[in-house]
Amino acid sequence: MKTKIVPAIISSICGSLVFSILFLEGGYVDFNDFTSRFVSGLIVVPFVLVFGIPLSLMIESIIRDKKKYKALIELLLYVLSGVIGTSIVLLLFSLSDGISVFLEFKPFLILALSCSVPFGISSIILKSASKTVSSH
Repeated sequence: MKTKIVPAIISSICGSLVFSILFLEGGYVDFNDFTSRFVSGLIVVPFVLVFGIPLSLMIESIIRDKKKYKALIELLLYVLSGVIGTSIVLLLFSLSDGISVFLEFKPFLILALSCSVPFGISSIILKSASKTVSSH
């Protein structure tokens, strides 16, 4: 489970930073504004925990038997999960707001990829590091 908590923390930090940049407007940003934006960007944490960890377990079960290009396939599945997750969230929002929410697909996609790609990269790195430590 340690290999899922650390990527979730890294993914939450990256997602919070991107959320604060994409969705909160303003000109000059001092340290207090930055910290308040970052804290408000922590709204992505529940999404990372609820969607990221189960998707990570599902991706691991998919690539368990792969021998060749395992890390590349795993990273591509994380990117694909970010794109599909964005589409699903926007579809749910469109039920109440209409089709206009799909005009915001690009920022939501950037936000989703800023969570899923760091989650995937850190997960791959932690797994490979734990394998090299256990083999010594």
